[in-house]
Amino acid sequence: MTKNYKLHVTEADSGTRLDRFVAQNIKTLSRAKVVKLIQQSYILIDNKQVNPARKVDPGQTIEVEIPDIEPSTLLPWNKKLDIVYEDEYIIVVEKPAGIAVHPSPGHQHETIANALIAHDPDLVMVGSALRPGIIHRLDLETSGLLVVAKTEFAHRNISEQFASRLVEKLYYALVHGKPEIREAIIDAPIGRSPFNRKQMDVVSTGKNAITRYEIIATYPKTSLLRISPKTGRTHQIRVHLKSIGHPVVGDALYGKREESLGRHFLHASQLSFTHPENNECLKFNSELPMELENYIKDILESSPDMKDTATK
Repeated sequence: MTKNYKLHVTEADSGTRLDRFVAQNIKTLSRAKVVKLIQQSYILIDNKQVNPARKVDPGQTIEVEIPDIEPSTLLPWNKKLDIVYEDEYIIVVEKPAGIAVHPSPGHQHETIANALIAHDPDLVMVGSALRPGIIHRLDLETSGLLVVAKTEFAHRNISEQFASRLVEKLYYALVHGKPEIREAIIDAPIGRSPFNRKQMDVVSTGKNAITRYEIIATYPKTSLLRISPKTGRTHQIRVHLKSIGHPVVGDALYGKREESLGRHFLHASQLSFTHPENNECLKFNSELPMELENYIKDILESSPDMKDTATK
């Protein structure tokens, strides 16, 4: 059912961006959804169409129309999800490597999004039609923890935590070679590669991107890193590690495929954030999946060149 609101701008609101003002006053709307409604002329100032960055003035009336939820074209996929935690507001799932988070060219139906609506059909009312409840994503071959919102408020709240860098993320990556510095921060902007449109790269015109890493073990030709990205750019960890000369093992896009592994060695092992309803600090951990554990034991640790090079 379509919902209509009239918001009145006070002196205290003067100078606030329109998209921010509406999101602050209608708690069920995320900032991204507000921007979309403005662009589609569902939000007007004094009955006039404006842009999202327009500053509001005291005495103005903001008219907001929230249309019916657009019908989802997603087909349910009866794939059993590995659910780590679920309540009435959020779901935390373990994403395996090889499954896309949401539909994209080449991955239309068998995605986490399709499995989510099979698990809970009401998720089609949260977020966007093709990304029901989805707040963030992991690359196709990256495994690990993913949080999904079950209400619009939870979606907005956790999205804002990500945007404000309040969500703590920890990954494990196996890289080629050994970085010269045991523990360091990579601070380099990331944008679309000017040479390959399928790749991201460190470019001066890119968005700010920060990744912290620490070597936790070394092998004859590789190193295991614990990684904490402070921002969330597309392919950030993979691009940053390639930029310092140590691409992720098995990464066909930024390095070379490892046939004995069958995927790249990158795993989202920890996720910490504040619960959107009760403000409880939640922390989830995920062990390395079996194929990564086996690669370490059967390929790396059993190598005849292997020495006790573990970093203490």
